[in-house]
Amino acid sequence: MDPVSNSISGGRFDTVIQSRQATVTQHFHTAARTPRVPRMRPAAPEVFVDRVPVCAELDELGSGLASRKSPLIAVISGPPGVGKTGLSLHWAARREVEFPGGLFYADLSPRGSLVPSAPEGALQAFIGALGTPRAEMPPETADLAAHFRSLTAAVPCLILLDGVVNPAQVTPLLPGHPASMVVVTSRQRLSGLRALAPSRPAYFPLKGLDDDASTTLFLDAAESTGAEDRELLRTVIPALAGLPLAVRMAAARAADPLGGGVPELARRLTTRESFLETLAVSDDHAVRPVFSAFYAGLDETAARGFRALGAHPTPDFPDSLVETLAGAGAMGARVRRTLLEGHLLEPSAQGRCRMNRLVHEYARELAREQPDDAAVETLIRWYLRRAAATAHLVSQAWRYGPLFAAPELLEGEFEHVTEALDAMEADRENAAAVVSIGYDTRRYDLTCQLVEALRGFFFRRKFHALWIEVCERGVAAAGHLHDDLVSARMHFELAFARYDRGTEDDIAAAGRQYGLSLQAARRARHARTESSALEGLGQVATRQGRPLDALDLFGRAQRALEGIGHPRGVALLEYHRGGAASAAKRHEEAAALLLSAKDRFAGLPAPDRYNVAKCLTRYAQARLAADRADEALPAIDEALELFTGLDAPKEHADAFVVRGDAHAANGRTDQARSDWTSALGNYARLGSVRAEEIGHRLAGPAHEQEGHPGAS
Repeated sequence: MDPVSNSISGGRFDTVIQSRQATVTQHFHTAARTPRVPRMRPAAPEVFVDRVPVCAELDELGSGLASRKSPLIAVISGPPGVGKTGLSLHWAARREVEFPGGLFYADLSPRGSLVPSAPEGALQAFIGALGTPRAEMPPETADLAAHFRSLTAAVPCLILLDGVVNPAQVTPLLPGHPASMVVVTSRQRLSGLRALAPSRPAYFPLKGLDDDASTTLFLDAAESTGAEDRELLRTVIPALAGLPLAVRMAAARAADPLGGGVPELARRLTTRESFLETLAVSDDHAVRPVFSAFYAGLDETAARGFRALGAHPTPDFPDSLVETLAGAGAMGARVRRTLLEGHLLEPSAQGRCRMNRLVHEYARELAREQPDDAAVETLIRWYLRRAAATAHLVSQAWRYGPLFAAPELLEGEFEHVTEALDAMEADRENAAAVVSIGYDTRRYDLTCQLVEALRGFFFRRKFHALWIEVCERGVAAAGHLHDDLVSARMHFELAFARYDRGTEDDIAAAGRQYGLSLQAARRARHARTESSALEGLGQVATRQGRPLDALDLFGRAQRALEGIGHPRGVALLEYHRGGAASAAKRHEEAAALLLSAKDRFAGLPAPDRYNVAKCLTRYAQARLAADRADEALPAIDEALELFTGLDAPKEHADAFVVRGDAHAANGRTDQARSDWTSALGNYARLGSVRAEEIGHRLAGPAHEQEGHPGAS
């Protein structure tokens, strides 16, 4: 027997696969994938006092994580304004470096303290931050949770879950490594977590700061006070009930040189009316008088901007939206600065700010008392413009709405597609909620335009639960407009979202919605939408194993485009027809259609190199399915050459797999393994689930490595 060497060289390696074929031992290794270490924590409070016992207990729990068998859950609970979020962020800022797997953050009640968000969106954000391609995320929450646990099983991580409403939101977000830690904040104690969590949670009910700590925080935030003011603080501090939010806001009010200082603050907080208001409110009794005191000191422009933020569906905002709602140019910037200085706003991340939930609830009350239709209109149109600019960067496909008829109006919003997608991801909950605002305020046409515009973001970043929610609201809005084209577009959007999520129920529902879209499009005599609906029905038929039906539907979709000058759409449908013909085992027809599609993409005014390569890859797969591997090789060689230099790493890897399969079918085992190894390296760098599949293929016996079907 020949000697076997188990050494490797040449750098760091993630996956190493050893296999023996005949008398030759080979090693295959992928280029190391640099692990992504998410750091999603919002900014911690600049000034923080007291909470020493709680921080010490959290530190002690953290020091014992190495011996645990499941992640530790710490629940910080207490009334609004008591400082739960500030404490969790302050503690995390000190300790996050001790968690090599990174820090994950999610707000689980962004639309209000009693409105829980589904954990699915947080899971998708966490998994995306770890590098898994969006298109490979499983559709079901349970599968997403399992995938997240597997991705976080290697090293400990820290997870902050803010504003949790019920225990069921927490358990799907638990990481895989037992030395991880999950810090939860909630207005409720969440005692039900004991029954759902793998181990008993640690509970930290928060009370207000004592008077000494409150005074320290006040003096630090107010920066300076005289001896006379310090005497008055003995009256002010007890009225603030130890709530850090109330203390900071009161200090900001006292520091305002035009606000009357501590004496005026003391007068407002100790009037009979304020005490009556205190008695009338339970959990936020100390904060309301401070809100009133600060709001009364705002000029009309700043007060209007504050109320406008109350019309916003969540307490998290991009800076540019705050300034837009407050006024144009320097005026908007001044209002934002005023609200920040008064602790009505606080910075949360680069280019973003947030309100304490309680402040936002107060702003909402003011917005309801003094409705401002212009502010609501501005809010919806701001999100519509951002979504439309993103959609335009993602795809040049036809869409409903005037912004898409004049795309020059969208210039300057974003510099490139990644910037746009990242910005929209940060605002995904906001955008979805704004769709509901549009519907609730009977702005049905704007609602439908926003739904249409959001497809670009949702298609690229998924978040299917929100996407489907948005589209369902669009269908309802279209029902009020009695416009067949709008109805066709909204049914199409809902079908597209359901199909993209792709569960068995989703595919069936997508078929129904595409059917409704087709009916409305025909009534509207809109050929593009008719063709799109037929294309969607063809894709549904393909997924349901009906390739002959799919072939017919794609052909009808192609014929619907005749005479309207849409060569790209015709080429795409030719590609789909080729795939359906191959699935129906009409091998020669499939080959002819795929080569025709390739020529159509190459002949566009701006030749589409990416889709030419995709057609060649699919053609090679079809030739393999017809047992014509010799004809597959020239096509896949050309595809690989075209993919070089394109930003399509997964498709490039898929093409390597197909060429490896073609070599294997021709008995060229060494060439096959070389191509599969190249694919494995690309998949590993991407974090693709196909890395495991190809790894198993390479590790298997030689007789199992021949005749594999091509890449999907």
